[in-house]
Amino acid sequence: MKKITENKLLIMLIPLSLILLAVCTAGLYGKKSAEYVDDGRYYGDIRFSVSPGYYDTPFYLSIYAPTDEIYYTLDGSDPDRSSMRYTGPIYIYDATEDPNRLSMRTDVSAFYDESTRELYRDTHWAVGDDAPVYVSPGYNIDKCTVVRAVYYDRDGNEKGIATGSFFVGDGNDGENAVKKISVIADPSELFDYERGIYVSGKLRDDFFASITDENREEMLDSHWPANYTQKGRDWERRAFIQIFDDGEMTLSQQAGIRIKGEGSREYCPKSLNLYARREYDGNTVIHTESNIRDCHDVLTLYAGGEDIFLKMKDPLMAELCSDMGFATLDFEPCEAYINGEYWGCYFLSDKYDEKYVEKKYGVDDDNVMIIKNNDPGESMPGDFEQYMEDMEFISTADMTSEENYGKACELLDMDGFIDYMAAEIYIARWSDWPTGNIALWRSREKEQGEYGDCRWRFMLYDVNWGGLTYDQGDATRDTIVSTREPSPVFDNLFNNPEFKETFINRLMSMRDNEFAPDMVAERIDGYVSVMEAPMKKYYRRFFGTDAARFYEEAEKLKLFFRERYDYIPVMIEDNFGKQ
Repeated sequence: MKKITENKLLIMLIPLSLILLAVCTAGLYGKKSAEYVDDGRYYGDIRFSVSPGYYDTPFYLSIYAPTDEIYYTLDGSDPDRSSMRYTGPIYIYDATEDPNRLSMRTDVSAFYDESTRELYRDTHWAVGDDAPVYVSPGYNIDKCTVVRAVYYDRDGNEKGIATGSFFVGDGNDGENAVKKISVIADPSELFDYERGIYVSGKLRDDFFASITDENREEMLDSHWPANYTQKGRDWERRAFIQIFDDGEMTLSQQAGIRIKGEGSREYCPKSLNLYARREYDGNTVIHTESNIRDCHDVLTLYAGGEDIFLKMKDPLMAELCSDMGFATLDFEPCEAYINGEYWGCYFLSDKYDEKYVEKKYGVDDDNVMIIKNNDPGESMPGDFEQYMEDMEFISTADMTSEENYGKACELLDMDGFIDYMAAEIYIARWSDWPTGNIALWRSREKEQGEYGDCRWRFMLYDVNWGGLTYDQGDATRDTIVSTREPSPVFDNLFNNPEFKETFINRLMSMRDNEFAPDMVAERIDGYVSVMEAPMKKYYRRFFGTDAARFYEEAEKLKLFFRERYDYIPVMIEDNFGKQ
């Protein structure tokens, strides 16, 4: 962590009447702005005397602006003339000492209230007895101080907001190697009863009010509506994102935030999508200095989906499959803070979109079509029709014909498709796959390069539920059978001897290579070593327990791969006879 320089320590000792002396020796934040406009940096005209980041000891923070009409907030809200007037340096200390505020809310999930939790268990078979039992923290959780400041010029015009996240004290030292991400938003944008995106809110109350004796069973069996289940631009809110790596701020930028996911929206913490938009601060991309591919217009703060007790399945599979013939995401562990309060263990991840394809495969983003879950969604006119036409041919044509199979290979990257299907089947994906959680892309028109060939290619995502689960018997689940019926493309291709032989060989190859039990166990142990400190903090914050279950789930995942290794040849023989 950084220590306050000699000049800054002086500020702590001198009276306010001499504070102007510090102007000559401070102003570090003004010298190194971390706000971006596309590929260039700009300098704001309001600044802090100390850069946002980690500090060993408390200090005084000065705010500099062209006028003395400065206002600031400490709760993440947008400052204005109704906020605190700045009259002198602000004492910045270890904010963990402050009472918990946002973390005491219980309207952010159905699983805080016992009666609601039991009702959810009774009506949602996929959750069953494994619904999380959330508790409000009975101790002071980790915090940072969030300062937001604005000034008014001599004509009375409000000028740009300066924002900083300051972590102070040993409690925020390097107890783990993961990054910290500070999400700062006006509290009403997140927690307001009517428009807050992070709470059950008015929409949940309206839903329960609409239940009658006649419709009760049907209503409760669905995903319950809530503010946090809403999607689209109307439910995007403006926020400020700051990322810290080893105490140094590597990103400070405005972004739009939305809740991400399907069933996982009921859990806490929730995944967030972060959108760069010109309307917020002039940016069209998010500039990150990390292992995630740079310059995305969208990034994801991924909370693990339904994998709430381990948070390992998606990043582990992305790593194990990274060299296969389909797309995978990058995941980088981090801890998140919302308006200064610790908000759990996350992964910073990229997101599948046209920009992702352009960066990874070199295909012009304007020439990329993406289809998710067999849904036309926001696809361009003609894209979904092209997809359906191609899949219809592969699903119905006589694949014993060499000509037809050759055409199928022109429409579909067959080696990549076999990799994708073999990997999903190996990890025993079922229930919400392959009927959902599928995504694929192709170039709309042919262009130069290996991937501009108008062939469909698949994208792996959302493997956090319905597979990789030892307790549910997934290790001995025949997922060839459960996959063929709902996937007519996959099923029909088995009529071609070359496809069948290649698929069987690839499944066996994965058994001894990418998914070899000893190698996978080493990867799991590696994840545990990196994640155990963040997960201990996460378990205490949200469940009020130690992290014993985290270690148990990791061991079960190892057992899954060991038993799956033995079952793969059995599954192949059951479906295709001895090979």
